[in-house]
Amino acid sequence: MSHTAAAQWHYIDATGQHGPVPAAQMAALVRAGTVRADTMVWTPGMADWLPFARSPLARDIPLPGGPQGYAPSGYPPGGYPPSGAASPAAADSFQGAIRTCLTKYATFAGRARRPEFWWFVLFSVLGGLGTAVIDMAVFGPGISPLNGTFHLAMLVPGLAVVARRLHDTDRTGWWMLLWFVPVVGWIVLIVFWAQRGTQGPNRFG
Repeated sequence: MSHTAAAQWHYIDATGQHGPVPAAQMAALVRAGTVRADTMVWTPGMADWLPFARSPLARDIPLPGGPQGYAPSGYPPGGYPPSGAASPAAADSFQGAIRTCLTKYATFAGRARRPEFWWFVLFSVLGGLGTAVIDMAVFGPGISPLNGTFHLAMLVPGLAVVARRLHDTDRTGWWMLLWFVPVVGWIVLIVFWAQRGTQGPNRFG
């Protein structure tokens, strides 16, 4: 099996970004007309998104109607991705995860891979500790304006990435309510958050 055929692929259509999807599923999407000539696709190892017709995968999967195909609804010729679209691996670094989670400040839809979630957790912990130390040094004990402001600012993106991480394991974001069940609920959620996401598309993207 070639590297291209074994790779996991991501694509962008008029409804948003989807993946990872195995090559066999991409072939089915091409046959169904979901992935078209100008649909932007990406897989780890590619420097940037490319139209499907110009991607390595197009050598193995023929397009209906020939190589020109047809552009997906809602896209201009050339199939450029929506503004701000980034490769899924962009959120796998510390800085990338922070940028992604703050950009998706109140986005509860979609999925978040493990690196995105856990890097943002680390950022929240370090930010909380740092602002607490500054508050103690500047204002003294019992007064925490910076720490309180930081935690308030991180509340919505924190809940959003929690929901997206659960979505990645094909679970509804409402599972986060287990946090209100002491100890047992916390353990269950940590296990969910630590699990690998589902392979290919699920009901959340």
